[in-house]
Amino acid sequence: MSEIHQLSNGIRVVIDHMPGLETAALGVWAHAGSTDEREEEHGVAHLLEHMAFKGTQRRTARSLAEEIESVGGYLNAATSHQRTGYYARILKNDIALGVDILADILQNPLFDEGELTKEREVVVQEIGEAADTPDDVVFDLLMDASWEGFSLARPILGTPQTVRAQTPGSLRGFMERCYGPEGLVVAAAGNVDEKTLLGLVGEQFGAINVRASSPSRTAPSFKGGTRHDARDIEQTHLALSFSGVSSTDDDFFAMRIYADVLGGGMSSRLFQSIREERGLAYSVYAFADSFEQCGLLGAYVGADESQIVEATSIIRKEMKAMKNSVTQTEIDRARAMLCSSLMMGLESPAMRIESAAGQLFTFDRLTTAEEIIRRLEAVTIDDVKRCAARVLSGPHAIALVGPGDAADIENALNDN
Repeated sequence: MSEIHQLSNGIRVVIDHMPGLETAALGVWAHAGSTDEREEEHGVAHLLEHMAFKGTQRRTARSLAEEIESVGGYLNAATSHQRTGYYARILKNDIALGVDILADILQNPLFDEGELTKEREVVVQEIGEAADTPDDVVFDLLMDASWEGFSLARPILGTPQTVRAQTPGSLRGFMERCYGPEGLVVAAAGNVDEKTLLGLVGEQFGAINVRASSPSRTAPSFKGGTRHDARDIEQTHLALSFSGVSSTDDDFFAMRIYADVLGGGMSSRLFQSIREERGLAYSVYAFADSFEQCGLLGAYVGADESQIVEATSIIRKEMKAMKNSVTQTEIDRARAMLCSSLMMGLESPAMRIESAAGQLFTFDRLTTAEEIIRRLEAVTIDDVKRCAARVLSGPHAIALVGPGDAADIENALNDN
């Protein structure tokens, strides 16, 4: 059972004891991500995550790596649209070191100009790697079409131009504005002693007194539209999206089940219709992405140019059919897969702390596995049919990478 504590400065601490393990996962999450960037800061949230490991007042970049690896642990970080996490996996006896390092990189980063010059180019190479990966590009284009005019539409990595424009001052400015203690969560799971860990966290993080708060966010409106990168490649990559639901919407669990019935596994409608019955594609799936204030329902397929329109027609046909023909057997199967995924994730300390941080940011509390399963079990056929009708009632977005005619895709979506 996880315990939540709060330091006097507002930082929340989650301690999740998992007896029997020899390891622990430890992380710090900031309720800040790429959606909180100003236009001139595009890419700064991700660049800041990189620079946190490039030296502090006490440690060089190399000594940070050597110190954690000397005890067999590792450090990493990740930036999403709405939060950023810094985390360590360590053996149970090295908790104090993990807390010390994470506190150091978040409170005492040097943001050295020389290191920043090098790391900007590292990120530019990361952007280039993503640009060479069509099934990464197609989802950046999909976000741009879905949320045009809102920060959620911008790629998390930034662009080469915006990344190269960032300075030590812009890094510090974003951190001072968005990394206040009330927007930070420290979480640990594994073989951890609650009293010991709370003492370490209080000592290392209790002095943070920046008065920043979680940024104010405007709820994006789903726009829809078409984006086409007509590069000359062997396969055409197509992603479609429709307005979905936020993480707090009453239909959140019903929408997850709808997405899984539609394209969540090998028994799903899209996999069976597009891959197994017709052999049109190797990869095809549906997904439900939810953010704190909005969401989308989408589908992806990679196919030969000559078959992409037929695959699109099938996606639309199956989505439309689910308004009337979804069965209890399909719902039960999707529910079982979601429950199984949940329980498997709970066996991972890293997954447990990441989930805890997200729940605190979204709901201001922790939700138990039993509560989530109850919510999944409460979903009915009518709920799923309502979600099917809901996503088709508004605009859609099309993202295409590779050869093909976007107008043909649009016609296929409108003809069914």
